[in-house]
Amino acid sequence: MIVKMKNKRVRTVILTIVFILLLLVWAPWITNDYAINKVVEKLGGPDTRFDYLGQDMAVKDIPKVVSWFPFGRYVYFPSEAGWFVSFYGNISP
Repeated sequence: MIVKMKNKRVRTVILTIVFILLLLVWAPWITNDYAINKVVEKLGGPDTRFDYLGQDMAVKDIPKVVSWFPFGRYVYFPSEAGWFVSFYGNISP
């Protein structure tokens, strides 16, 4: 009886850990808009000038592509720079 309860408790703990890990890998709270806004903030705002493919442009006018990446999202300017937005909102170049 005690062994069955112990096995059930261990199984519950393992399933909970796996669920939390999968949730962090998926990171559904990091939406595309949130990731783009975090990168734009890091660059200094939407009116900040950026040298995109040899042209000086405002960040808001540059096309942005967001890709799912484990534990967050990857935001990049096509043929240019990219940033990783992690599940806790940190940005890495």
